Amino acid sequence: MPRIISLSRLATVILLSVLLSLLLSGCAADETTPTLVAQNLGPTATSQPGLTATAAPVPTSTPVPTATSLPTATPAPTATPTAIPTPTAIPLPTSTPLVRLDAPKVPFIDRFNFRQSDDVTLLKPGVIHMERVASGPIRLNVLLFDLTAPEFQLRVALQDDYLSGVSRTSTLAKDNNALAAVNGDLFSGTGLPQGMTMTDGKLVMAPKRRATFAWGKDGPFIGYFTQGFTWPSSIEAANGEYHSLEVLNTTCEDNWMCIYNDMTHQLPPTYNDTKVVVDATGTVTAISKQSSLKVADGTQILVGRGTAGEWLRENVNVGDKLNLNMVTDPDYHQFQQIVSGGPVFLRNGQFIQDCMCYLEDCGQSQQKNVLCEEFTTDWKETHYLTVRMPRNAIGYNDDKSVLMVAVVDGYQPGYSIGITQKELAGLFTEFGMTTAMELDGGGSATMWLDGKLASRPSDGNGYTSVERMVPDAVMFYWNDGDIPANDGSGEGGTGTGTGNGNLSGSGETTPYPYSTPTPKSGTRTPGTTQKITSPPGKTTGTSPKTTPTPTKTFGTR
Repeated sequence: MPRIISLSRLATVILLSVLLSLLLSGCAADETTPTLVAQNLGPTATSQPGLTATAAPVPTSTPVPTATSLPTATPAPTATPTAIPTPTAIPLPTSTPLVRLDAPKVPFIDRFNFRQSDDVTLLKPGVIHMERVASGPIRLNVLLFDLTAPEFQLRVALQDDYLSGVSRTSTLAKDNNALAAVNGDLFSGTGLPQGMTMTDGKLVMAPKRRATFAWGKDGPFIGYFTQGFTWPSSIEAANGEYHSLEVLNTTCEDNWMCIYNDMTHQLPPTYNDTKVVVDATGTVTAISKQSSLKVADGTQILVGRGTAGEWLRENVNVGDKLNLNMVTDPDYHQFQQIVSGGPVFLRNGQFIQDCMCYLEDCGQSQQKNVLCEEFTTDWKETHYLTVRMPRNAIGYNDDKSVLMVAVVDGYQPGYSIGITQKELAGLFTEFGMTTAMELDGGGSATMWLDGKLASRPSDGNGYTSVERMVPDAVMFYWNDGDIPANDGSGEGGTGTGTGNGNLSGSGETTPYPYSTPTPKSGTRTPGTTQKITSPPGKTTGTSPKTTPTPTKTFGTR
């Protein structure tokens, strides 16, 4: 009996120890991997409670849910191409050449960068006006025109649409209903433009070697229409004889053959000269030696002086058909409007300085074989180099999609001291222009805009600005394609030139005392007004040809 009892105790002890170990192992499992047991082993633990203790180690392999590697998908975001924002190529559109007319349309005003202190007005969708005050002080007005817009047009205007004298730029603008206008060519004491001129396809003045602006179906052109003092033109008589033609609608010198058309209405009085009247078909209708003749519409009159008059009397008869070879290069028939000035100061985007000589008289200088513009050396010395003065200029960009006009005030210490040619070139290149030339500057420099003067001409008594009378002006329009007819309104101009131009060219080379202008404040706002602070003719000529003396130029600076 006692033996049996001892075995029972032993069995009990063993049983208790097993149970205790099971309890201890279960508790340990619960403390170390609670989440894994709950997720993966819960069901098995309830189905076999007694054996779960031995199976308990299995949870330790539960690192199998190293599906925690799933978070390693977090590198995937790094694959989210941050390179995708690298369309920094987007700036490329800004460099999309505005020169490309087939490019997406960019608002005209957004094609340019202005300074903080510039006042900028969008007058029309393709017309911008900018006013600027720079240190000096230098005051200037700039007009930018969109030449890709069909609404834009320009015209060269004369008083009463023929050579009738001089008039104010503002009067010409009013008479022609222009949106804007600037004065045109330099002029003589008789009020005649000094260089090549054309209005509405009618030739007014023959060319000379001076910078010339022309407008035609292919847009603007700046250059020269002849390589000498005048054109290489000629008259061919019915018998096949030739004689050179010198000038058009201006003073005829001894032994010259000159021609006049209906743009002058009346010949200047001359005596003992032979005059041949030619109709629109080139047929001679009359030969006369009257001192003065009227030029009827559609007719032309040849005037021969001295030996040229003898040639006419020997080779021309009433009823003959004459061939008038009026030659320019490029051919002037390609254009509708032409105005001269000079010199060219910007070519291929670079400033150029015209040589300080008269035409081909540079043989003794370093500038050999250079053809200069037809201005006297004295005149050039008072207008070129470091001379500051009022200037008027016109130019365009490389693809001829933008036209720029600028008038800079000057000769007015404390208000505006004027600008040099090189500075003017810098202004034009600032706005992307690559070709530019001067029109008449000095006291003639005038800009009319939207019904009033935008510039302040330098003529006057120092307190009052007086607008100078000029022979022609360039009109700018923004319309549906029709040039408004001259309604005859506006002030009348004088019949002759005053010859009161500043011939001394007293431009200041030393700045006057000044105060730096205060920049204006404001921001760009949308709307109409935006303020921004930020046959080739044979020219044999049977008479000796004289070399012309340089013409004294009036109304020039």
